[in-house]
Amino acid sequence: MADVFRLFDEYAARRARGERPDVREYLEQAGDDADELRDIVDAYLRASPPSAPPDEDQVAAFRAWIAGEPPLLELRVRRGVKRAAIVDALVERLGLDVRKRSKVASYVHRLETGLLAPGPVDRRVWEVWAEALRARVEDLAAWRPRQVAARSAYYRSFEAVPAAKESRIPHSEDWDEVDELFQGRK
Repeated sequence: MADVFRLFDEYAARRARGERPDVREYLEQAGDDADELRDIVDAYLRASPPSAPPDEDQVAAFRAWIAGEPPLLELRVRRGVKRAAIVDALVERLGLDVRKRSKVASYVHRLETGLLAPGPVDRRVWEVWAEALRARVEDLAAWRPRQVAARSAYYRSFEAVPAAKESRIPHSEDWDEVDELFQGRK
């Protein structure tokens, strides 16, 4: 029980500092007590005054999300930043071998279009990306493209087709530091 309150205190303190902590991380840490923590956080959020109004970029990203479009892609396009600039910044700032630029570019594409789960992505990747877009790390890492129900996408189909889920790329023999940055340790 004390663990739930510690997790809640940490979550509430981060919100009070103006951060946007991801409640899913805290619920995962709570394990079997996740339902209890969810109820406490829910009551807290209902009783709290609304946070600052969203800025124009947040509104645009949310609209993209509602439309089933990738919010990360929307933000990058709105900022007028080319994907190549993100890739170049990652290669340079993270000290990656320039010969692996195409591999980094592939991961950037997959991540920004929702084809790669953002959870395992190294914080350093988010920091470089946020700096390039003049955004907050928490804002970038929080966006996940909305999953479109197969029924609405394929309404003429007799059987429901499961919606695509963000996935990890299977491990291969040439697994390296780029893979670890975007997918975590092997």
